[in-house]
Amino acid sequence: MSDRPAALLPEPAHAAPEPPIPGQVNPAAAVLTNLIRIGDEMFAWSDAVTGYSGALRHLVRTLIAGPGTHALIAGPHHDEMITSLVDSGAEVTCLVRSLRDAEALALRFPAVGVLCGSASRLGPAHRYDLVVCLDGLDRLNSAEGTPLTDDQLLATLAKAVTPDGTLVLRHENPLGIHTAVELDPGARERADSAWYPPGSSADRPASLSELTARLAIFGLHATAGYAAFPLPAHPSVLVGPGLLGEVGAPLRGPLQAVLARAYTDAYRDSPVLSDPRRIAGRALRAGAEAVLAPAWVTVSRASGEVPSHALLAGDADGPHAYTLTPADWGATATTLVPADETAVRGGLRRVNGAFPVATGVVLEERLFGLCASADLPGLRTELCRLAAWLDGHARDGLVTGPMALADAGELLDDGTQLGLAPPRWSPEQPVAAGTVLTRIAWRFAARLITSGQPHPWPVTSSATDLAGLLLGMIDRPLREDSLRAALELELDLTGLPLPDRDTRRRELLAIAPGAATIDVPGYRELAEALWRQRYQASHLLAQMTWTEQIIRSRDLHLSKMDWEIQLYRRSWPGRFLMVARSGYKLVRNDTRKLSKKIGKRRAAARRAKRDLNFPEPGEVI
Repeated sequence: MSDRPAALLPEPAHAAPEPPIPGQVNPAAAVLTNLIRIGDEMFAWSDAVTGYSGALRHLVRTLIAGPGTHALIAGPHHDEMITSLVDSGAEVTCLVRSLRDAEALALRFPAVGVLCGSASRLGPAHRYDLVVCLDGLDRLNSAEGTPLTDDQLLATLAKAVTPDGTLVLRHENPLGIHTAVELDPGARERADSAWYPPGSSADRPASLSELTARLAIFGLHATAGYAAFPLPAHPSVLVGPGLLGEVGAPLRGPLQAVLARAYTDAYRDSPVLSDPRRIAGRALRAGAEAVLAPAWVTVSRASGEVPSHALLAGDADGPHAYTLTPADWGATATTLVPADETAVRGGLRRVNGAFPVATGVVLEERLFGLCASADLPGLRTELCRLAAWLDGHARDGLVTGPMALADAGELLDDGTQLGLAPPRWSPEQPVAAGTVLTRIAWRFAARLITSGQPHPWPVTSSATDLAGLLLGMIDRPLREDSLRAALELELDLTGLPLPDRDTRRRELLAIAPGAATIDVPGYRELAEALWRQRYQASHLLAQMTWTEQIIRSRDLHLSKMDWEIQLYRRSWPGRFLMVARSGYKLVRNDTRKLSKKIGKRRAAARRAKRDLNFPEPGEVI
């Protein structure tokens, strides 16, 4: 039991308070007995509440010792995080700096104690078994008081943890992938809370190892450190210590597929400077995911250990969470927090429970390499293998379960067989095997041409044209009804409302060289595609120019010859010259024939003379 003050008794809920006047207290807040102003409150101010993910929610819930645990949520957090801790039986206290947010929070959660003010006002009486700071350190300071440095904030949070307590902290990486790809001009000018740029503090931890070292200085041992993807405020994938930097680990292939899916959902239809999926893939191949992670999440204790996960993933805006564990034959995706049974998107339903996951390399990367090297026999072999694998899982020409949504970017190859990455959705109705194969070919063709990848086919080929060529290589013709059904599956996955589906469908059918990257429009990939288009066009233009010059030169020579012929035929001197020219050619040809004949006779005479003078066998010369 900690030495924090006794829980504040709640009062009946009241109407929402009016916005407070700067320097004055809102009258409606006078009846909120679960609200304490500790100093340095910010008036006429409100912080935007960050989202929450199933992975973070599960990570925090697993640290709860049970009813009676005293927990502090430092900084603005989503209501679902607070509700999750309250439902577990913990005694929850929230710390926010905005008076307006504190009053609204105290009204929404009468059983939760609310502290309003700066983190610097936390004293020895504020000790907790669990301190949750998943919003980071930036919004723990107040403009009404003296701001603390990052080291001082870490020390303050460490002091608020009891000797057997736990600190869960999220820290943004100033070198994360999001800082290199996000395209949002004027974001800093629009954000009132951006008093100083992230990373400007000299003592701000700049890496996961430095963050754990700073916590160790303040008496907390980081038992688990995670690299959080894809966004700092909305991490849905946590890469644990058993997988960070381990290039040869069996879960690297599934991790690449999971990260690509997470970045697709995070940046869908949002213009970016470069496709973050490609940057994340290169970071994984180099073992640098901890360096380029948008944020880090640490679980620290003064004593004892906390169970960790090699890979913990979930929804960015829902409770669903699952973990990946290696197995003898591959890996297993185990659902930790099931999704809501009503989670339906179009004709798709969320996947819960345990599911076998393959390991190995992503099939799409191998196909990209074969296209770049123009290895058509190897590409045909891989496509035939893919079609045979799909036919082997079909029943009466129909595919059921998550396999009906297979994609080359989420298929893994261990060198022996193909398998799926951790699935999320499953069609409620069986899907024709031809439709599944058509969707795989079309998605691969769309990514091939929109990401600027080299391939041996004409530069003007659209995604539909390339899909037809790929299917034609394995004697599977592209049918229009299969293509339409495949695009409907694609639209179901995006979750677009019905009014927007027609526009999206036309965009998908019109994907061609020079179009933006599918799902995530990256300007770098668009520039690469346009450069390749101009490069090919320049070659075609040079070839056209050379052809025109050759035709012009031949026309000139033909015109000269025709003029000479007409001149020779229409005048007596010309006719005489024509006869003389013909006689000259005749005499020249006869002379050449005679010289050749004389040369042959002389050569025969020399050979005969040499044979007459040749000594007999045994004769001494």
